[in-house]
Parts: sequence; C-alpha cells; structure tokens
Amino acid sequence: MKLTSTDHQLSIMGISLLVKLIEDYGVSPQPILAKAGITADQLAEPKAKISVQQDLDFTHAMVSAIADVDLAFKAGQCFRINAFGTVGLAAAACETVEEAIEFFLQYIKLSNSLFDIHFFKQSGLAILRFNDLYDLGDLKSFYLERDFSFTMISTRDGFPRSSTTPLYKAINFTFECPKKDGINLRDHYQQRFECEVNFSQPHNEIQFDERYLTRRLPQANLLTHKLLKEQCESQEVEIFGPTGYTDKIRQFIRDCDEVKPRLKEIANLLHTTTRTVSRKLEAEGLHFQELVAEEVSRKAIRYLQTTELTIEQIAFKLGYSDSASFIHAFKRWTGKVPKDYRRSRGVSKPSNG
Repeated sequence: MKLTSTDHQLSIMGISLLVKLIEDYGVSPQPILAKAGITADQLAEPKAKISVQQDLDFTHAMVSAIADVDLAFKAGQCFRINAFGTVGLAAAACETVEEAIEFFLQYIKLSNSLFDIHFFKQSGLAILRFNDLYDLGDLKSFYLERDFSFTMISTRDGFPRSSTTPLYKAINFTFECPKKDGINLRDHYQQRFECEVNFSQPHNEIQFDERYLTRRLPQANLLTHKLLKEQCESQEVEIFGPTGYTDKIRQFIRDCDEVKPRLKEIANLLHTTTRTVSRKLEAEGLHFQELVAEEVSRKAIRYLQTTELTIEQIAFKLGYSDSASFIHAFKRWTGKVPKDYRRSRGVSKPSNG
C-alpha cells in the first residue's frame, strides 16, 4: 500500500531545535541546511513550513556529518514538550496522563513526528505503537530513537524523578540491535532508556503500566487547557492552512463504523454533490475509492494489532456484510490475508480468516 507522500508539509520547528545540537558537535549547520534547501530566513520564521522530504534530506546530511551512536537520542532530548509551545503546554495542563497522550496525538502534526502512532491498552499495559507513515529508508531507526527519546524526556518533565517510580516496562524496536566496533549495544540502549530494550521485534512500541494513565498531572488546569487548545487549533490552521476537502473526507471515512463509506453520504455531509467532491479530489490527483482503501486498511490493521476482535468482528466494524469480502480486500491492500498479517506481526488473537 502506498505510504503518505513526502511532499506533505511540516513545521520548521523541529529543524530549528536541532541546529543548536549540530553546533554543539562543532559542526557548521549551514552545509546541512543547504543540502535540504532550507534558508536562514526560513529558520527565523516560526510559521515557516518545509516538506517531509526536506526533513529527510536534512536528517540524512546531519547523520552523515556527525558520527555518534547517541545522535538520535540526543536529538530527541532537544524536542522537550515545552519546546513545541502551545501544544506542549496544553498537554501538560490536561487532568491525567491518558488525557495528555490523547490530546498530544490529536495535534501530532505540530510535533514533527513522521509516524502514525496508535495508543491502546492491552493486558495491563498502555502501549504507544509507531507505525510507518512514510518510507523512511535507512533513516527509520534514527527517527524511532529520536521520537522514543522525546517521549522519555517529556515524561520526566511532567514527573520529576523523585516523585514517580520507573515508568517504562519495555521498549521494542523492529530493527536489529546496533553494534559499535563489533560489540552489541543492547546494554547501552537499556542504560539510555532506563528499561528493557528489545530488538528485531514485530512492532516499534513503548510499553508502560496501564495504571500510570490515571495519574493526575501536576500542572493540570481545565481553564488553561481550554484556552491553550483554542490556540493549538489556530496554530494548526496558521501552519498547515484550513482543513481541506481531502482531510475532511479522510475524517468522515475514519468515523464510519459498521457501514462502508459511500461517496453520496459524504457529499451530503459536505453539503455538496458527488461530482464536486470527485472533481476536487481529482484536482489533487486522488480518487475517492483510493482514500477509502487507504483509511479502511489502516483501521483494519489497527484492529488486528491492538484488539482481540475476530476477523469476522473486524469485517463487521468496517462495514462488510461477510468476512470473505473483507479478507479478499485486505489481501489486495497488503498482500496477506488478515490472519497471516496478524501472525507475521507477532500477535496471536482469535481469528477466522
């Protein structure tokens, strides 16, 4: 299945936070910025945008210029939650840890993460699972380590070490354990993340005790949160522009439950005609059925990975009248039937297809 285009836009905030880190290594950031086509004027403009491809080019140039096994970890430490301004402050003002996580994921575009993050509970654990959203190539491990490091430092900011027990149960990576001078670095990673770190796993995820989710945040303030949330909404529009047709349609498709998304119903929700919707999508090089396939397949994968629903139950939730039709569609999207996909990801759940 085709991943999201790297033409998509990001805030320049993430790049600006890393310039100081590069300078701390005694390396000039200018050649690195130049390779990504990023100018000094853009860095000076808080509302400036770059493409995902520019972020990839910048990161590739940075990794090439700085030989340090801890570079990604240190990059994540630069991304402290308060560095993201309003969205970080608004998350910190939520009542509980669970509300803060859900809020931050709602405005994930403001954080510069390049992953599709699923948050769910399973067997007494709270899990943040990082799924591919773009083809990151050999930079995937860097971005994962960076984002996991950011998650860790953000937790420490919210809960001083003196007031909380160790948070993480385990961190899992799909890539093989890195080596330096032929020596396995697993112990080094465990010291860095202060928990069990596993490699060559089915998923990239952070696991912690589900009971932690009910903890009240020390800066919780409902009124402050509401005010900051409004600012987050304005900031999102300022940086990325108003929600367009495609985003609205994607959201309608995601919200469909136990029914198949249909163009006519969505056109009615948009107070327009099916011809108008189709024309506007075609202007962006898209077709309605492509969006349906992309969003429904993501929902299917999320159900397979994060629930104990049978294949038949998942098919029903996605609007299929029978599991055979869903199984056929899923194989067309991923090349595997749902049962084999679930097994290949190391998840053993009740299944009938």
